[in-house]
Amino acid sequence: MHSGSIAALVSVLFGLMLADLFSSAHRLLRSRNRVRWHWLPILVSWYVLATVLKNWWALVAMENIDAWSGGWIFLFYGHLLLLLYLVAAATLPDEVPAEGIDLRSFYLENRTQFWGLLSGVYLIMLVFSLLHPAIAGAAIFWPPVISNFLMGAVSVSLAFTRRMAYHCTVVVLMVLLTILELVGKL
Repeated sequence: MHSGSIAALVSVLFGLMLADLFSSAHRLLRSRNRVRWHWLPILVSWYVLATVLKNWWALVAMENIDAWSGGWIFLFYGHLLLLLYLVAAATLPDEVPAEGIDLRSFYLENRTQFWGLLSGVYLIMLVFSLLHPAIAGAAIFWPPVISNFLMGAVSVSLAFTRRMAYHCTVVVLMVLLTILELVGKL
């Protein structure tokens, strides 16, 4: 399969992730009178949006390299796309019940699923950042290895604690780091 075809297919899957995230946000806005708002799930949804877009952009940057000819890339991207889709789907509630929804409670009740899935994303990216150089016969580039390891560890810690102060602090730091990363790429 031609790399352009693969990139197009994967772009459609990233589009589905964004559509799910945007649809959930739209349903919340439409039912705003029945929503007890909390800023943390909204900030987490922005973080997921940025993560999906960063991964899509990384795919576009890789579109014309020979790595796409190896079957291992399908294994990597297949699992990464599945987990990223599940992360996007778990970020915000799928619907607002007639009695309403409390976003803080939703976040805390779904934290294990959400952060557990996100830790899976970081684990796959960690494995990729170690295997890709080995397969390509290149030296390991350590910053993404260290970053993916740390982000995975932080995600696991967020999955297993209910302390909102910890969640708020860590998510704000993750968002600030993401903004710095994005600004650095401009």
